[in-house]
Amino acid sequence: MGFASQLSGPDLNQATRDASPPAAPAPAAAAAPKPIAQQEYYKPKEYDPSTKVDPLVKPEGGLYAQASWITVYPIHWLCRKTMPDCRSEKYKNWYPLTFFLSMVWISFYSYFMVWMITIIGYTMGIPDTVMGLTFVAAGVSVPDALSSIAVVREGYGDMAVSNAVGSNVFDILICLGLPWFINTAIVKPGSTVKVISKGLTYSTLSLLSTVVFLLVATHLNGWKLDRRYGIILLVWYLIFITLASMYELNVFARWNPVECPSEY
Repeated sequence: MGFASQLSGPDLNQATRDASPPAAPAPAAAAAPKPIAQQEYYKPKEYDPSTKVDPLVKPEGGLYAQASWITVYPIHWLCRKTMPDCRSEKYKNWYPLTFFLSMVWISFYSYFMVWMITIIGYTMGIPDTVMGLTFVAAGVSVPDALSSIAVVREGYGDMAVSNAVGSNVFDILICLGLPWFINTAIVKPGSTVKVISKGLTYSTLSLLSTVVFLLVATHLNGWKLDRRYGIILLVWYLIFITLASMYELNVFARWNPVECPSEY
């Protein structure tokens, strides 16, 4: 008989516990995963007063520089005299007023631009829809393009794409909905606004196809913005604007009525 057979009761239990293999040490705590480095939010470059350029001072240069300065001098003068420079220490807390006045001036110049383009289009016999698809769209989209270029140079391509998509959503829902609401609910309650453009269905479908094309092209390009991607988008824009303008000019069929002569 073995040693265990000579013990009984509490002595046997104690011997069994003593003979059992030692418990395995507790596993060490798993190392905490390293935090994933996140891209910082876009931060504009710090304002350096030493590099400040006064647009009201006549620059030194050739004829082109002088002509450009004279042309935009009234705009610069009005902006400098009406909007506080919130980049300076004196007016650093005045940014809400600067932003509001900037929107006021943009609205004024946009109205003036649409007015002039309407007159030019009527004089040259070009329908309003074609002028809106080309010159007006390009004019009001210049600020969006410049802001997208600024953030792309800083390496934030996703912000540029979001800006382009968000501005189009704002243009369609707010820039169309708000004027129509004001005219039909406040200026002329109960009235309606007639859209004289049978090519609107074609233009809307073309716009939808452009959105689909943007997503497909971005996916096929590996969600990267490069030179080839930019060329593809530019070519697609030329195709879209050409077909849409031909549609509005009744090249394919007489969809839109001829404008009546007017003295205004």
